Amino acid sequence: MRWIARCLLAAWLCALPLKPAWKGFFPGPPPDRAVYRALLVGCDHFLTQEDTGTAAEHNVQIVGDALLKDGRYALIRSRSVSSPEQLDESIAEAFRGAKEGDTSLLYISTHGLFEEGEASNASAALILSDGREETKLYAAQLEEMLDRVPGHKILILDACNSGAFIGKGLSGGADRVCFIGPQYHVLCSAGGSEASWYFQGAEAASSAGASYFATVLADGLGPGADVNQDAVVTVDEIYAYLLENYAASTPQMYPQHDGAFPFFAYGEAEAPAVPKAVTGLTFEDTLLTAGQSRIAFSFTVQREVELYYQVIYHENGAWQFDQAQHFLDSEGEGGTVLPGRKARTLALNTGLEDAYGYVMIQLITLEEGHPVFQGARLLCVQPAEGEVQLRVAVDPAFLPDIGQELCILAQHDVPCALSVRILNQQGRVVRRLAYETPSRPQQLTPNASSFYWDGLTQTGEAAPAGLYTVQVQTCLGGRVFLSESAPVELIRRESPEAGEEQGGTGR
Repeated sequence: MRWIARCLLAAWLCALPLKPAWKGFFPGPPPDRAVYRALLVGCDHFLTQEDTGTAAEHNVQIVGDALLKDGRYALIRSRSVSSPEQLDESIAEAFRGAKEGDTSLLYISTHGLFEEGEASNASAALILSDGREETKLYAAQLEEMLDRVPGHKILILDACNSGAFIGKGLSGGADRVCFIGPQYHVLCSAGGSEASWYFQGAEAASSAGASYFATVLADGLGPGADVNQDAVVTVDEIYAYLLENYAASTPQMYPQHDGAFPFFAYGEAEAPAVPKAVTGLTFEDTLLTAGQSRIAFSFTVQREVELYYQVIYHENGAWQFDQAQHFLDSEGEGGTVLPGRKARTLALNTGLEDAYGYVMIQLITLEEGHPVFQGARLLCVQPAEGEVQLRVAVDPAFLPDIGQELCILAQHDVPCALSVRILNQQGRVVRRLAYETPSRPQQLTPNASSFYWDGLTQTGEAAPAGLYTVQVQTCLGGRVFLSESAPVELIRRESPEAGEEQGGTGR
């Protein structure tokens, strides 16, 4: 998949090995304070999968550089591993000395495997490889390794189908859910049925590139994702930042609402030698109606750059990178864009007035001959009118006290804006999970959007045991479409039949 000129080469991300090329040792906090440690793992060379140049190595580099801004990290290491045994040894070494109250962060970027329709999500795997030896890593194996590490664990999986490791983004829910409990905080670059993507320069494919996910993650570790500007980025804040700025796939997280757990803290760190070229990307609207062809957005250019827009359409269940439209933005001499706040409008070329679907717009600069991803937005284009086949699928029961979340699949045959509410037996709303939220192409079968309820009310209190229903609503052409689920039993530990062996509940 290539651009005609000065382009991005888009490909599956299921990547990463690394020469211990990036390694850092830093003085930590006093021994009576919580210690943060990080292990970053990447694989680029494979026996059964496509190599990814040095994209995984670059991912580890940019994530590591971002973590350096958080002075709480006493140790940051990178490793190349080709087997679960090597990974287990690396985890034991990197997190040695961890105690309750400490935080251990593991980032893995590699190829991920899971076929939609497989009987069990337990078959989902990450590929560990150095180009000479290659093995599969399963969620249960990784959970066993991390269970031996005391304290909080932040797990970041940057790979295709990585959401299957936490039972999310799957058409049929999950029958094997790992990493449950308050000590785990998990971010995945894609749902269990989705691909994840990386980019690299067509002119120097072996020397440039990274995943879209890692790039957006690193950008958000600082003021970008810090909504309340308190110099601490929580897991909720970084997830919201990824959801908005990382458009190629749908990131997943566990627990779905991680509250104020501090993912990252920053202070008055030195400004980078080369600051990010484009910041403050804002779209006038990301929910459009068929027939609307013009998209208005604005952003700030920090330094003079060459700037391109790439418009990619989602067709036949995949992003059509090889048919992307490209627009050069220039206002200065030599085809550059000058510093300052910019307002722009692009026209969609859908070919039909009544065409609907999903569109991704990426901002890319060309720096030293290489394309650099600056940001993206996902646009949902809904039909102007018509019927919406709306259905809700849920599991019959779940136990939030042991960390389970109720998986909700809102089925819809066209792109639309969804509102999702949880109702008690009296018909009162106890939780609003979404309000007119544009759907995303999550590759679920049938077409659906996934939502998750953790058993909490709108005020953050534990909802009592009992029966609940899920109500999903959308509006199209002035008409309201509504669907309710079958009753769902919320089981609390103190319930007479509550037990941890309840089966079939997916997140």
